[in-house]
Amino acid sequence: MRLMQNMSSQRIYRQYQKSLVNQSKALKNISSGEKFTKAGEAPNEIAKSERMRLQIRGLQMAQRNVQDGISMMQTADSALDSMTNTIQRVRELLVQAGNGSNSPEDKETILNEVKQMIAGYDDIAKNSEFNGVPLFEPQNGINSVKMQLGANAYENTEIKFYNLRAGNLNLDEIVGFVEKDEFGKALVKSDSVIENLSNVRSEYGALDNMFENCFEGLGEFELVTQAAESAIRDTDIAEEMMELTKNNILVDSGNAMMVQSNKLPQEILRILENVKSR
Repeated sequence: MRLMQNMSSQRIYRQYQKSLVNQSKALKNISSGEKFTKAGEAPNEIAKSERMRLQIRGLQMAQRNVQDGISMMQTADSALDSMTNTIQRVRELLVQAGNGSNSPEDKETILNEVKQMIAGYDDIAKNSEFNGVPLFEPQNGINSVKMQLGANAYENTEIKFYNLRAGNLNLDEIVGFVEKDEFGKALVKSDSVIENLSNVRSEYGALDNMFENCFEGLGEFELVTQAAESAIRDTDIAEEMMELTKNNILVDSGNAMMVQSNKLPQEILRILENVKSR
């Protein structure tokens, strides 16, 4: 037994300090929900986690981009449907105009409706836009845009814009053919326009399908990446609660043991007193 250095008490105190540190760490992890909050605690894990978080945010933004692409294609498809129906009505009128029993008045009435339908078609083509971007009247020489589809560089696709205005498609030729009773040429022209519209609509439909598949894929990839990042950084609350409980017991027992170990010098004094009294 030593009087000057209470080694037992010092050892107990050292273990007590460790238990306090572990107790504090467990409390911090539980309250923050993260295993570590400073780079110094786990440099490699922090670096991995930050890279994954960067990827997750990129994936989330890419999903918003793809949603915009889907909305743009659906807007274009709706407009193209109306434009196609308009030209189909023009074609019906052309077939009707080819009836040899029509009076000049009948022919004039049909011609006026054809003109109105072409004007209506042009209004749709002129006014169809998405978020201020004209869909069928490219401006400033811009005939396509890039749509970012992923979180990384060059993960994009091209959306082409086509000038489908009546003037660009020379729809006035239909009126001229009707005025000259060249109904066959008018029908050929209307069929050509309908085919052109169908081709553009088919291309945009394929893009719409690709965007929807891409959106689902991005969502799945985001979930997988979030799960991986969570495994690195997030606290297992059940495990931390067990660690906290363990360290609470160790702190309490450390306190009790220090009280007992601090009595050792007093025991030495009593022994010395007994020796002196003899």
